[in-house]
Amino acid sequence: MSEETSARALGRVARALIGATATIALLVGAFSAYATVSYLAARDKGTSSFVPDDGTADPAVGPCVDDVCNYLLLGSDSRRGLTPEEQERFGTDENNGGVFRSDTIILVQLDPRREKAVVLSFPRDLWVQIPGRGWDKINTSFEGGVSEGGPLRVAQTIHRLTGLKVNHFLYVDLLGFQQVVDTLGGVEMCIPFDVQDPLSMLDLKAGCQTLDGRQALGYVRTRHLPCDAAAPDLSRIGRQQQFLRAVINQLLAPEQIVRAPGLVKPVLASLKRDDDLAIADLAYLVGRLRGLSTGAVEFRAVPAVPGMVQPPGFTSEISVLHPDPSAGAIFRALRNGSALPATGTELINTPTSPANIPVAVLDDGSGDVAGQVADILSTSGFDVSPGIIPFGGSGIRVDGPMIVYTRGHEEEAHVVAQYLPGVELREVARSSAPWEVALVATPGYRPDTLGAGGAEPECIEPD
Repeated sequence: MSEETSARALGRVARALIGATATIALLVGAFSAYATVSYLAARDKGTSSFVPDDGTADPAVGPCVDDVCNYLLLGSDSRRGLTPEEQERFGTDENNGGVFRSDTIILVQLDPRREKAVVLSFPRDLWVQIPGRGWDKINTSFEGGVSEGGPLRVAQTIHRLTGLKVNHFLYVDLLGFQQVVDTLGGVEMCIPFDVQDPLSMLDLKAGCQTLDGRQALGYVRTRHLPCDAAAPDLSRIGRQQQFLRAVINQLLAPEQIVRAPGLVKPVLASLKRDDDLAIADLAYLVGRLRGLSTGAVEFRAVPAVPGMVQPPGFTSEISVLHPDPSAGAIFRALRNGSALPATGTELINTPTSPANIPVAVLDDGSGDVAGQVADILSTSGFDVSPGIIPFGGSGIRVDGPMIVYTRGHEEEAHVVAQYLPGVELREVARSSAPWEVALVATPGYRPDTLGAGGAEPECIEPD
């Protein structure tokens, strides 16, 4: 490999880090459910060793290999540090059984060979075998928290399930999440409908807006919105991935890239991490950012199916999620450094997250309209890597703006339509075009204001 090619490859991998490292605190903090501990000052060393207590080797953890790194991201359900108002609404640790459990378990893999970052979410009710403890929901593997070996136990559980070795862990609290969002100057998001959830202190009006730390936290924590009834926790994972994609899109804007190196330390200031994860190494890589397609970050969730089990000592069955056999294809791809399968982009009883919907903008001589539409899609958390494409020669006939999609992608098109209301949908013949869902931007089109006319949420049925 030539020096130039090697430098270019390294640059692409380093750029992917903005989607998985510079936003790691956002990712974990956003996904933490009812988590809070006291704020940590920035440090140059980690706060915990990611090794067994007796110092012996463990196959579940160890250093990165060939620059491929797996980061374990965690958030717990501890109520410690909540205000009296929040404790009245969310309950105290005593109400919750007095134990730490992780409602957020995510593995982020950075692989220079694939020039990709992969974000893999583990549903908290996944029924798995926890080393030394037997079968239980995966969120119980974090019991005891960071100070009592929780991260190592989670890593051992994930290793047993996936065969993947975990190289580093990071943990952040609610306060840290809000601090990072506010450090970024807020996160821009488009919300298609008014959303309220008193349980997560969420009250947002429809529209494109800048969410501050508390608003953003409410959006990614809620699981009680009108269309969440079928699978509330899985719907929440979809919104969390959408939020992170919006953050990535924002941070990849040229004016934000130059700020990236300076963001690393404030981001990590809110995290507990293992001793070997150094700020200097992350700052060096993030500092090499030179533009990146949002498509370089892929999102997956462990495919699962609902079931009932009766654990020992229980008098009745409880609801759990069993890993679907198709999850094995994701684990193999991550172990082997091969392309990811399509599985895991959708969760059962849950519409596809915008984060997993690539959308092209077909410019039919629209002037600046195509750019406006691309901005809305980017801010809404869609994968905008297909970009803006000239409409000519597509073979599609239109007489106005239109959302077009190929067979098998109607559900994704309906998700897009929530953010571009009033636009006709049309299935078109599959062609050699590099898109499956696209918006045709025509002259004179102006996207409708989100929420205009008191529009209500449309509960989209997944395929």
